[in-house]
Amino acid sequence: MECADRAALVTGGASGIGAAIAADLRALGARVLVADRVGTADIAVDLSAPGAARRMVAGAVERLGGLDVLVNNAGGYASPTYPENDNWRAPLELNLLSVMEATRHALPELARAPGCVVNIASSAGRGSDVYRGVEYAVSKAGVIRLTTALGAVDGVRVNCVVPHTVATDAVLRALETRRLEEIAPPPATVLTVDEVVAGVRRLIEDDSIAGGVLVLSGGEAARLL
Repeated sequence: MECADRAALVTGGASGIGAAIAADLRALGARVLVADRVGTADIAVDLSAPGAARRMVAGAVERLGGLDVLVNNAGGYASPTYPENDNWRAPLELNLLSVMEATRHALPELARAPGCVVNIASSAGRGSDVYRGVEYAVSKAGVIRLTTALGAVDGVRVNCVVPHTVATDAVLRALETRRLEEIAPPPATVLTVDEVVAGVRRLIEDDSIAGGVLVLSGGEAARLL
């Protein structure tokens, strides 16, 4: 699918990977709206709140006059919470349930083109080792399986990028005081933001890929599962 003049919504697009994805889509000629919890976003939304994703999609469709591309990038966690306390539901809402809700409500509009959905997961969702952020790993595993379970719906292709540690500003700040091995599981090699952006662009533009899982690890060639 060519990106020129396509209507795109990028969640978590005010900074980091999301901002780079939004900038790349604009450079390709797409009409892009950014949704984020910060005030600089086109659509201010806290996707950890139930129902917020549905309202976000409705607002984007109204402002763009339709929707061709949905990039579910918003996610993360401040600190692990499960099983130590009761705050683990919000990360699940942000990282998985909002992705499901946004996709569900975007599908009827995306089917008009048809368009596509690209989810941003994480290598934490593919591992089998002990992982400190349990709720994060579980939610990202859910995003991967959501992608493969849907595949294509009414012509709408659903795919996801699964990156290892990415050299965002937040990661680079952490590396000022900590070793990479302290903040990232093996392999301890970071990806550039541009590598993730290129993966997203590939999944948007290649109409032959549906239900694809594009795995990105630092220093290795991208693998499409």
